[in-house]
Amino acid sequence: MKLALEEAKISLREGNNGFGAVIIKDEQIISSAHDTEDTDDDSTSHAEINAIKEASKKLGKKLTGCILVSTHEPCPMCATAVVWSGISEIAYGYSIKEAIKQGRKRIELTCCELFKRASANIKIHENILSRECSILYRKDVRIEIEKLRNANDQILNELNTDSINRRVKWFYENRERFEFINDNILDSGYKLLLNRFNITEDEAPIVEKSERKIVFHSKNFCPTLEACKILGLDTRVICKKLNENSTDTLIRQINPQLRFSRNYEKLRPYTEYCEEIISMEEK
Repeated sequence: MKLALEEAKISLREGNNGFGAVIIKDEQIISSAHDTEDTDDDSTSHAEINAIKEASKKLGKKLTGCILVSTHEPCPMCATAVVWSGISEIAYGYSIKEAIKQGRKRIELTCCELFKRASANIKIHENILSRECSILYRKDVRIEIEKLRNANDQILNELNTDSINRRVKWFYENRERFEFINDNILDSGYKLLLNRFNITEDEAPIVEKSERKIVFHSKNFCPTLEACKILGLDTRVICKKLNENSTDTLIRQINPQLRFSRNYEKLRPYTEYCEEIISMEEK
């Protein structure tokens, strides 16, 4: 499944849809592939179909005794191809039902139902590395991937400007409900960030506090982080250009002396947390 995940990441880097598949027989990898629907301009080029075609070149038409491992439950087209190819076993990470619940467009026919209708005795293993696979299909991660794929300095600057505008607008649209904003300016800035990014104090615990500075370690789920990992981008570059300035601008709406910064030597995925700082400038 880890190899299938890598194939899915290649797919997303190429501009495809983020599916990966591997075929194994006798503990040997026969083929690995990802979807190429967009780059090949072919709606049938799903990861499973591509993997089956590659395996068939090596083993022949019938793939009896093979196991198909895929990041996503095979769609009805791919599940039917599994039946016709004679594959004996499948394993997947993210299910069709989960995808539909998330709001993704899918044909609501599970591979289990299809195999049953086809009277095919195919063993199914569900939820293999399900968390890792689910990240590939999260809407917030996909949005970040689309923004950051092939992004240059000009695009990052434009995204930063857009982020500043959206965060400032959000602040003034919601200002009246921010009961946590008070005379303790540093705490107010910290709680504003928790509120904006919908995270808890446990997900961003304070590790150092003084009259002029708060240091906290962010461990919350971060779509930008996941998109950078998938696309092979350096968060030390992307996060500084993309959102440090907009976060700084946001907390300065509370008080112009407030400043936000990061310790780029302690940033995920290079450490287990992102060390972030809210400080007060001297008057």
